[in-house]
Amino acid sequence: MKQALITSLAILFILASPAQEISFSTHVIDNNFNGPAGIFVADIDNDNLKDVLAAGADGNDVTWWKNTGGNPIEWLRQDIDLNFTGAIYVHPGDVDGDGLMDVLAAGWYGNELAWWRNDGGDPITWTKYVISLNYKEAHEIMSCDVDKDGDMDVLGVSAGLNRISLFENDGNWPVNWTEHIIDNNFSGARSVDAKDIDGDGDIDIAGAALLDNEIAWWRNDGGDPIQFTKSIIGTGFTYAHKVQIVDIDKDGDQDILGTAYSKGLSWWENDSSDSVGWTKRFISYFNSAVVGWAFDADLDDDMDVVCSAQTNNGAVGLWSNDGELPINWDYDIVENDLAESWPMHYGDLDNDGDIDLVCGGTAADEIRWYENDLITDLSYPEADEGRSSIMSCYPIPFGDEVSISVKVDRNQLVKLNIYSLTGQLVKIITHNTLPKGEHLFRWDGTGNLNNFIDHHVFFIQLETEESRETLKLIKGW
Repeated sequence: MKQALITSLAILFILASPAQEISFSTHVIDNNFNGPAGIFVADIDNDNLKDVLAAGADGNDVTWWKNTGGNPIEWLRQDIDLNFTGAIYVHPGDVDGDGLMDVLAAGWYGNELAWWRNDGGDPITWTKYVISLNYKEAHEIMSCDVDKDGDMDVLGVSAGLNRISLFENDGNWPVNWTEHIIDNNFSGARSVDAKDIDGDGDIDIAGAALLDNEIAWWRNDGGDPIQFTKSIIGTGFTYAHKVQIVDIDKDGDQDILGTAYSKGLSWWENDSSDSVGWTKRFISYFNSAVVGWAFDADLDDDMDVVCSAQTNNGAVGLWSNDGELPINWDYDIVENDLAESWPMHYGDLDNDGDIDLVCGGTAADEIRWYENDLITDLSYPEADEGRSSIMSCYPIPFGDEVSISVKVDRNQLVKLNIYSLTGQLVKIITHNTLPKGEHLFRWDGTGNLNNFIDHHVFFIQLETEESRETLKLIKGW
């Protein structure tokens, strides 16, 4: 029975098979945004639609565009701050723990890290709070509960001070910040990321240094304040600019994706040993590579890579992972006419189940989004003729949790399973006899072995003694 069930699901998955070509349709979000330098995709207003957040270095702007839906999407520009000098990077995060998405930004020329409290309302009103002044040539900022005390800390990168810092949130209101220097000798520091690299349950740090031509990581050794031990991942990575902690080979441990102006794209494979060793894997010499991200672009259950290039004409490239080991990468161009393509991020903007791109051209003063044309509007089996649906799920896409409602008209055996896009069993929700009535189940997007945490498209199948139904579930990015 199990094999037959997976076989029937496989028929559904054929439209999203690895052989399918991926393409993107180009749309303009804003063609008059002065010097975009930082971009992030996030649901700013909690309406289950992905919005776009950006920093404009030339215009000193911190701005977001509300996704109002429609086909094509209509974007409503809403400025947060028009006087944040040299705004170069933005990151969302609930800093004060009130359930509303706040905004953080780094100001290169203003030497400043700050956050804006989301005060609610429609349109949203914002109140600025300073995290750090005199943070010379602030280049990146990100929110992360590094010390796992339940409040949102901040990581900062200062190119001028050659520094990566942890700003500890004291959990009070107003928030007070204590700076803990992770590294003060990381020459030309440009990028930071945070995740558990060594699998010991705490948050480690990775970074890229432009002038040191280096990718490194800092092990979290615990303590109060936290102590960090630096280890070099790769050297000679000329003009290293961006780093991402991500499981490229899907083996359960965290690898490192690096982007460098003069060396293009490479990733370092984590050997998962106690001491963590690294093996460099080359992807591409992409000229003037500036921002790279790894995610599953073609929904074939492996990690692909996109990257922007800050050339005169600009470029955005996609490297598709063939799923083999060692990985072979197939290159396609997404964009080749967006002057000085630089800031870039990704997310499912149109809620169709595949992942779209957003990129800004610094010289073009323009932000575009690239609609992923991968076919994911699969046909689901109909309920038995004459019967109404007995299963519903809410919300779709879901964030931390999805609610699954099942209604049966008599006592009977009910099987409720969740499968990955490729037909792997992810989670058994129930295999029990349920009494007549409505039953509510909840699922947090993880599998029995937690090995599906990075997946975003699933299928839930209900089987009763009388019918079978299948629905697609999308976990928000």
